[in-house]
Amino acid sequence: MKFFKSPLFIAVLTVFLGVFFISIIFMQSKNTPTVENKPNNTVSQKVEPKAGDETKPTTSTPISFAKVEEKTTTEKQQVLVSFVNENNQAIAQKEVPLYEITKVEKGSEPAKIVSVVANGELAKSLIDDIKLPNEKHADAKIIKTDSKFEKIVSSGSGLEVDKEKTLQELEKSIQSNAVAKKFDKIDVKIITKKNEGFSEKMNEMGFKTLLAKFRTTHPGHIDDAGRNVNLAIASKKINGLIIPPNGKFSFNKVVGERSRANGFKEAGVISQGRVIPGLGGGICQVSTTLYRAVLLSGAKINERHNHSIYDGIEYAERGLDAAVAWGYKDFKFTNGLDLPILITSTSGEGWVEVSIYASQKPFESIELYTRNEVKRPYKTEKRINNKLKSGEVKVVHPGVDGYTVEAYRLTTTSDGKAKEERLSKDNYLTYNRIEERSN
Repeated sequence: MKFFKSPLFIAVLTVFLGVFFISIIFMQSKNTPTVENKPNNTVSQKVEPKAGDETKPTTSTPISFAKVEEKTTTEKQQVLVSFVNENNQAIAQKEVPLYEITKVEKGSEPAKIVSVVANGELAKSLIDDIKLPNEKHADAKIIKTDSKFEKIVSSGSGLEVDKEKTLQELEKSIQSNAVAKKFDKIDVKIITKKNEGFSEKMNEMGFKTLLAKFRTTHPGHIDDAGRNVNLAIASKKINGLIIPPNGKFSFNKVVGERSRANGFKEAGVISQGRVIPGLGGGICQVSTTLYRAVLLSGAKINERHNHSIYDGIEYAERGLDAAVAWGYKDFKFTNGLDLPILITSTSGEGWVEVSIYASQKPFESIELYTRNEVKRPYKTEKRINNKLKSGEVKVVHPGVDGYTVEAYRLTTTSDGKAKEERLSKDNYLTYNRIEERSN
């Protein structure tokens, strides 16, 4: 027993236990499985041991996915463009590379169309090349009008392709075929118009530069037959007029009295804050369209009036309309340029378009805008009318909001200098709503 308590025995035992524990730690570390770093495009799958197998460390098996490549191709598509008349007879045909089609292929999947682009310049050139079998050209001449201005008038009529409208038909066909993914053939309806020799004459006289163009549309009066007649009469009166340098134009003098003898019909006119029937209704749309066009061409305005109210003139912006009335409201301007200008005017169902031409453009740009608009809302007045039944309400006047607004023009000359001028400060009247009720 003394031996087991001796220092020698304790030292031997301590060495033995140290060696034993170190051996155990070494054997455990040897049997621990190694953890590998796997790439991002692999998935680890755990393998479970089967019954009866020896117990082994769990291992991981990497599974790789192959990358599917995309292939993009762009190619031009030949299309047979056929221009047809009203009887669907082909007048002209041409095969051209009209579309540029981009496709994407992905693996074994069918190619998908991702974009279709039509060649706009090529489409326009196709329209320019169309010749009608019965195309005729008429002559135009110069006459002196009662207003002392020269005017281009046609002396006959012919037929030609309306290039603008036919191009619109082509664009519609291109779009619908692209949506339907039909790229082999396009049928386009040819739109024609009368050729009265007007364009040839204006070019011959040197009116080749467009200074300004303005178009107005009154959506609520497209089907107003009487109003459309009035638009056509007034528009025809100013169409073709040549205004020399310092020439003074008067709308009332050129268009004339709005009477049945002059062909005018009854249509809506503004009176006492409401729209009522009146001879020549609607021609303020012609004077307003002309006003905007001549403003944009640099003309000097001598006389111009805004409408008494704004309601009813949705074709114009507040502060940029021009009201006319025979005998007391006129629209006058002076051609302040050093060269003559030509007015062209056309109209249709609810619309008017006016263009101003010259031999050259004597300015860089002209802008129109309004400022300081103030709205004056109408109020409602209630009155007693004992003739009405109990609970009955009669609207004597619907009420109209009033406005004040200022209009400006900014002219930039060819040398870059800018000049701003105030054109007008307009006042559109307020009319209160009036209601009558029984006591």
